[in-house]
Amino acid sequence: MTLEGLRDQLRSLYFGHRGRSRLFRISLLAFDFITSVYFLATIREEHVGIYRIIDLAIFGVFLAELFIRLAISHHPRKFLARISTWADIAVLVSLIVPLLIEDLGFLSILRTLRFVRSYRIMVEIKQYLPVPKRYDDVVNAGGNLVVFVFILSSMVWVLEANSNPKIGSWLDAVYFTISTLTTTGFGDITMQDPAGKILSIVIMVFGVALF
Repeated sequence: MTLEGLRDQLRSLYFGHRGRSRLFRISLLAFDFITSVYFLATIREEHVGIYRIIDLAIFGVFLAELFIRLAISHHPRKFLARISTWADIAVLVSLIVPLLIEDLGFLSILRTLRFVRSYRIMVEIKQYLPVPKRYDDVVNAGGNLVVFVFILSSMVWVLEANSNPKIGSWLDAVYFTISTLTTTGFGDITMQDPAGKILSIVIMVFGVALF
């Protein structure tokens, strides 16, 4: 098989409308979901031993997938200029740099940017779901809201898990995010550090726009 033939097959997987193309993109979304759960579940763990091996394996898969998408792109320069591409690069940095330099473990917050890629895939898959046209706006709004809350809660958890004693689990992060997003603000969980306060401001500003 020629190089161009291989590219055509890969393009078919990434952009095609056949069953195997849909299955491939669903598999990518499932892998992103599994890795996202892994990132959130191990935020308080020291990434040595088996965690280091898993991080390197995920790094290898993400790097290979990024190069494949670059190789099959019809416009490589536009591809490199996309926000989602730079988000993927940031995730790669967050995976490899802390393994080389111990004091840079805080870069793990960048791993939440992988959700940008997951969201794009999910939007593509959603068009295949048998949703009546009259409910399309409701489904889109509900889906966007769920994804948005998930991303913000994950950012709160990653940023505050090791520094805020009031956020002891991801559920606490979800609770804080929703109460802040809706501007309810119970006050039982508050941010004490500058980064947390800035994130709270961002959540409240988006909350006003959304609700």
